[in-house]
Formats: sequence, structure tokens, C-alpha cells
Amino acid sequence: MASEDNLKIIVVGAGIAGLTSAYLLRKAGHDVTVLEKNGNPCELDISRDGGLRLPPNAARLLEDLPGTEKLLQEKATKCAGMHLFQCENKSSELVGKLEFKDDIMHDLGSDFYFIPHRDLHSHLYDLCKKVGVQLRHHFEVKQVRNDKDTNPLVISEGGEHVVGDIVIGADGKNSIVRDMLLVEEDDTAENDFLDDTHTADRPAALPMKMFTGLTFKYFRATTSISVSLIESDPELSELTNSAHWKVWMGNGISVMGARYGPDLYILDLIYGTPRCPEDTDDDWLSGKPVQSVLKHLDDFDTRVKKILQLASTSHWNIQTVHDLPQYVSKHDNVVAIGDGRGNAIGISGTHNTIARAAAFEDAFTLGRLFSHKTSIRSRKSLLLNGYQNIRQERARNIELVDMSTAVLMGSHPGPEREARNNGLRKTLELEDADDDTLAKAWAPHVAQFDYDARDAVDEWWMTWARPATFRNALADFHHE
Repeated sequence: MASEDNLKIIVVGAGIAGLTSAYLLRKAGHDVTVLEKNGNPCELDISRDGGLRLPPNAARLLEDLPGTEKLLQEKATKCAGMHLFQCENKSSELVGKLEFKDDIMHDLGSDFYFIPHRDLHSHLYDLCKKVGVQLRHHFEVKQVRNDKDTNPLVISEGGEHVVGDIVIGADGKNSIVRDMLLVEEDDTAENDFLDDTHTADRPAALPMKMFTGLTFKYFRATTSISVSLIESDPELSELTNSAHWKVWMGNGISVMGARYGPDLYILDLIYGTPRCPEDTDDDWLSGKPVQSVLKHLDDFDTRVKKILQLASTSHWNIQTVHDLPQYVSKHDNVVAIGDGRGNAIGISGTHNTIARAAAFEDAFTLGRLFSHKTSIRSRKSLLLNGYQNIRQERARNIELVDMSTAVLMGSHPGPEREARNNGLRKTLELEDADDDTLAKAWAPHVAQFDYDARDAVDEWWMTWARPATFRNALADFHHE
């Protein structure tokens, strides 16, 4: 890439999405600085907690990064499938399952993994350092300014200013960058109310209120337990010996459990509105007593409660799925990714309840768009709007699937729950099913798992990046 095409890119947030995008953009030749409010991850004791689910659509992308395939083999657990249980009267009944058979996963191009957050985060952090990403810690962002005809400006709590050609908001569920985009959206809506000549060109808002009548919120508690502690109890050891993802469904609440690598077992509790009076939105670096989780599980399998009692702390947060139609600022120089863009409940990811697969897709989409070899600076607006067009429908589909799944898994006793369980029980008979039956059972999962962010960029490029000189530039992408 010619030096005049190098962009100065500021990434707000050194989480998974921020580090992945920073690495890819630096590899593409851009000058990248990451601003992180916390210290070096090696300094943070909390890095021992939390895990990530990596379905095939995320694992395929990650396996392109140096050393990641080896990391998954050594530090991750390969998920064998999903088992769903109905909990009632302190016991549980297996009502559904989905087996991740080798031939199916081979066709999808990768397996489904569980990995400790600390291991993947440390790997991405090291990759960024090796390629020359500037990592600045203890830089708490107060404001992002995005004025017309000037480059975006990031201002710290201490008053320091950092200027870049592009600012990427990967700053988590309480994103300052997303707040800025929401303010822009409100201003646009107000102007459109006065002059509706442009409303037809704006994307329809995602119906986040469809389930609750309010902006959709959900509540999550995460606990991490040492495998050795669990295996000391014969009644519990079956859970850690299994490579299946367990989902226990109760009254308005679901609990998910799995082994994340050799040494970690993680339980996640999820429930939607209405909230309990004592529910709080805590930072991941804080912890609450495990009793805060146990009181929600009176009707659950006693094994779930026994595992929870082995944990030292739980991590609670409240997440809002925001209605954010535009991921790119009106001046085409600020963009939101990962849970800075939107909080999905995370059928495919944990740790701050982020759908990590979508976060990786965001990062790889940006990285591939901006890895073009010529005229990046003059095409910046085109490429950022390409990100908007590529990610919008996909991200909204993930959010809607996650919200509807959270509601369905927490169904209370009644006809809806019975219909759900009767439908799930059909999956118990798939062992010797024919190909057509298996295809129907797998169809919704294939739609999620078979998506490839790189292919989506290439398709967009061929469709929209015209004239012909733009199309010819596709051959330059990563020399593939």
C-alpha cells in the first residue's frame, strides 16, 4: 500500500473485537492506535474469568490468524453438541439435543469451540504488539467529536486529544461511540420530522421493542469454576467429562454450562425483563456473591446449584439491545463494531454477553475492506458504507434470533412451553434420521454457521465497487 494511502486509525477498546480489528488493519499497512481504559491484561487478576464460544463462522476466521489453530488445539474444548433440559421440582429432563457430527462440521469448515477469554485475548494482544499496533492503557475516553470537514477527535477524561482519520468504537456495552451515533440518529430523525423528503433512503429501525414494549434488556450472571473442584464430587464429574454444551431451562430463566479448555467450567444465567429490584449493571472487573445467582434457581437441577456453590464470585450485568440503524457516522469517519455496535445475547459468545461470532465478523469485514492496495484514502467513505451495507442485515438477524431464543428458553409453564418442548423432543429421534430430516433440523444453524465475512466483502466489492478498476482490485485482496 502506498504511504499516502495509510490511514491513522484509532480503536477505542482493547477487547476481543478491538484487538482483532487493530491487528488486521495494521497488517493491511495502516497506523493503528488502541485506547484502553484499563491496564495491561497481565496486570488484571480478573483475566482468569470468562469464556468465549466460537462457532464455525468465528473459528474459520480466527484460524487465519498466526498461531490460532494451535491455540484452539491446546487451550480450547471442541464442543460435541448441545443438550437441552427442562428443569422443574429440582430435577431435569432431557428434552432436546443437537449433535455436532464430524461430517457436518467438516462441511462447515471448522468445529465449534469453547475457549477461556484470557487465552484468546492474550494471543490477540501479543499479535498486535508483534505487528506494531500502539497500545495505550489507562486512557479512559470521555468524548468522541465528529465535526464536519475535520478528522474525528477522541478526548480522554484527563483532557488529552487524539486525532485519527477513522475512529473505531469497540468500547463495549456502554459504548461512548455508540452513544455518539445514537445522538446523530436522533438529530436526523428530528430533521426528517421537519423535512421528510429523505426518509425513504434511511434504513428501517430494528424492532427492538417487539418482545417487551420497551427497549429489550436482559440480565446475565457468569460464574467460572475450576474443573478440579467439580471433579472432586462424583455426582458432578459427568458434566466436566462431557464435551456437550448444557442448557437448563426454567421459569423465565435459562442456565448454560460448558467446559472451556482443560481447567475452566463456566455457567451463564440469563433472563429478560422484568428485572428484580436488586439487579445491578456491574463492570466485569467487579464481582458479587454467588448467592445472588443461587436465589434464582429454586426449581433447577440440584447439580447446577452444587456447581455454583463452588464458585467464589459471580459477574452480573444488564445489557440493552440498542436500536442503532447506522453503524457509521454521518461524516463517514467513525464506526462501531462488536458490542460497541450492538449487544446480542450471545448464543455464540459469553463474557459480557457478547455474540462474539458477530464481533469477529465485524472486525474481519473492516479488515478486509481496508486491506485494498490502492486509493484507500479517496475511497474511505465508500468502504465504511460498505461495512454498513454488509453488516446491517446480518447483525440484525443475529440480534433477533438471540432475543427470540432468550424469550423462548425462559418460557413459563403453559401452552407455549409445552409446544417448545414437544418440538425439541423430535431432535431426540435424529440418531438414525435420513438426510432430509437432518437437513431440516440443521437448517437454522447452518444459516448462522455457514456465513463467511470475507466472502460477504468480496461479493459486495464485485457488486458495488465500480467502475471496472474497482472490480479488478479484488485480485489484490490478501493476494488470494
